[in-house]
Amino acid sequence: MGTKVDFIDKVLSRIGRLDRESVQSYVGGLVRGRREAEEILDHIDEGVILLDREGFVRYANRRAFLTLGFQRFLKERSQIVELTEDPAIKKFLRECLKEPSRTVTGELEVLEPREMSLRLHWIPLEVEGKEAVLVRAENLTQEKAKSDEEARLRRIEGLIRLAGGVAHEIGNPLNSIRIHLELLKKEFAKLPKPRQSTFKRFVDVISSETQRLDDIIRSFLKATRRPPIRFRKESLNELLQDAIGLLGPEMENQRVRSKLLLDESLPPFLLDPDRLRQALINLIKNSMEAMPKGGEIRISTKAKEKLCLIRVEDQGVGIDERDLPHIFEAYYTTKNEGSGLGLAQVYETVREHGGRIDVKSERGRGTVFTIALPIREEKLSFPLPKRGGEEKSR
Repeated sequence: MGTKVDFIDKVLSRIGRLDRESVQSYVGGLVRGRREAEEILDHIDEGVILLDREGFVRYANRRAFLTLGFQRFLKERSQIVELTEDPAIKKFLRECLKEPSRTVTGELEVLEPREMSLRLHWIPLEVEGKEAVLVRAENLTQEKAKSDEEARLRRIEGLIRLAGGVAHEIGNPLNSIRIHLELLKKEFAKLPKPRQSTFKRFVDVISSETQRLDDIIRSFLKATRRPPIRFRKESLNELLQDAIGLLGPEMENQRVRSKLLLDESLPPFLLDPDRLRQALINLIKNSMEAMPKGGEIRISTKAKEKLCLIRVEDQGVGIDERDLPHIFEAYYTTKNEGSGLGLAQVYETVREHGGRIDVKSERGRGTVFTIALPIREEKLSFPLPKRGGEEKSR
């Protein structure tokens, strides 16, 4: 870079002695060099902005416009704080402008031009003997989402292992309690009838609660001992119809209606039918429980390029905003008698199929779950080459 600057200084000092053709050639080279530099900067993933000491923009690449949401094209004198609408970005830039010679890095959660996690770097430098500032803008949204996803999976796996151990340890005392309850029943049978009825009521309550605890333990153990996933080519539409058929009597009893909107063009694809059917049942049951007064659940499928989209929409009570980020965590529940495993198993099954699940909810208006699954096909095997002389032997 220093050699090029020295060359430019020499040319400028002699420009009066250069002929017109040489000047045109030199200027043309400068223009081409600038265009090449701008083309390179426009194709990098970071926003790059060059400012003077007062914060006026001298250059900004295309990514800077997209990331910082500049509201208009740069004019000759555009102050960077005036070009963006997000309050968090404005605040960061104003603080930096108070001490422009200080290097600053900040991570911000912004809402304009869209919801993002940004890392901004304020880097003082010198350009052509004048103080300037380089601002770098990194979009961390995908990186942070991946990190959050990995942390969520670690929490789920840790909790499942812990629950498996606890459930196993609790199982033995429960068996002992059940045995002693049976012995107590035999002893109470020897008592006079009036006293039998009194003790029977107490024993029945203990027996009922013990059975409920045993059911919870079995659910925990079932969640921690999942068999290996087995893919085969099946129709997702038929799986949904099966799930609705199984839940039909329960839906009728709770005054819940189902409306299926199935995309007939959706082809069969590779999936684990048992695991995915159970996940769909868990998801639909979750929507049913959100509608204690009844209502309608709309379930749709759609083929979109190489993806299958499943949408489950209810008219229930909705999910509180503070609970929304946690609903797929194992053992997290807002229900009085919920185990907190249903949606965690749905999440795990979708992940095992290479898909993703999103949720949107509004209190009093209902909840929408959207699952995206890759439409995977069986790999075709290439025919083996025939051995020499095979054709002659036929």
